Amino acid sequence: MKKITIILCLFVLSCTKNKEVIVVQYNDSSGAELLSSSIFETIEILTLHGEDAPHFGSWSKISVKNDIYYVEDVQLYKVHLFDATGKYLNSVGERGIEPGEYLYIDDMIIEENGDISVYSSPQGTLFTYSPEGRFLKSTKYAHNSMNFSRANGFNYHYYGPGSGLPYQLYITNSQNQPIDSSITSYMVVNTDLAPFSSYGNALNLCPYYGGEIYQLIDGKAQIAYTFDFGKYTIPDDYFHFGDMYEAFDFLMPKTFAAKNRFFENQKYAVIQAGVANMESLWARYVYGLLEKATSTWSWFYMDEDDFMNDFCLKYMDDSYLYFAADPEMVMDADVDQDIMVIFKCKLK
Repeated sequence: MKKITIILCLFVLSCTKNKEVIVVQYNDSSGAELLSSSIFETIEILTLHGEDAPHFGSWSKISVKNDIYYVEDVQLYKVHLFDATGKYLNSVGERGIEPGEYLYIDDMIIEENGDISVYSSPQGTLFTYSPEGRFLKSTKYAHNSMNFSRANGFNYHYYGPGSGLPYQLYITNSQNQPIDSSITSYMVVNTDLAPFSSYGNALNLCPYYGGEIYQLIDGKAQIAYTFDFGKYTIPDDYFHFGDMYEAFDFLMPKTFAAKNRFFENQKYAVIQAGVANMESLWARYVYGLLEKATSTWSWFYMDEDDFMNDFCLKYMDDSYLYFAADPEMVMDADVDQDIMVIFKCKLK
């Protein structure tokens, strides 16, 4: 199981009043097996393939735009492109220290015109490439934030190790001028999980720990959803530790739930959370799905033997949920074990 990096951080928060906050509770008796449920019209298994297709390292994020699949590979330090059938097209980006090269890939942004931007935290720089891989420009920011995204003219930086700043979300306008906000709470974010997701002209921020989902819009942050995981809720004591290793030692023997993916469209919202006990190396995913017209959440699970990283929610658009699957877990699919598989699930 991939080691979870735990980081205590301060979050810069400016809350909008009169915002409806939806509280959702999970318990063991709720839910049904996700892929066998009636919420999907169809489920298509898409194999990423091609004669020159890369042997995947570790892909933390995908995006689907105009029938192109963009796969962020944080081990091979590239963004891989595949067409609607899953056929490999090309890869973008290059690790290095020469102009147009980056040291790491923390986040990617698919621009409206199809260009691909890669954010590298060691340099605090966004590198932009054409879909064919030609380097176009770089944008340097004031500090080296661990995660980066932008929406509607505002830049959102999550600052972590090496930044020289406290752990916090830092907001700037299009001229990189800071936006005034107040620090209101401690939070913990796993920066490997790409906590930002797009929604209209806003972003959602899904902190790994804690019960909240935040909407970031026009340089402000507000709580959009609150989750209660019942007996698996992380105890308040955890958030009072000043040292992250001390906090980790406190949490390891407990069975707890931690959020790690959240997506939203006009009709649905979906959350993926891991219920885990790190001491016993046991973990499984649970999924909450909201049909907004009814304001009713439903809970789902995968198989009883499902472990983290074997089947993982990666993206949501207006019609589909996209899951990445380990080929060994796809019992009926005859696939190369070095190639990844995407479950493309059409929502009703």
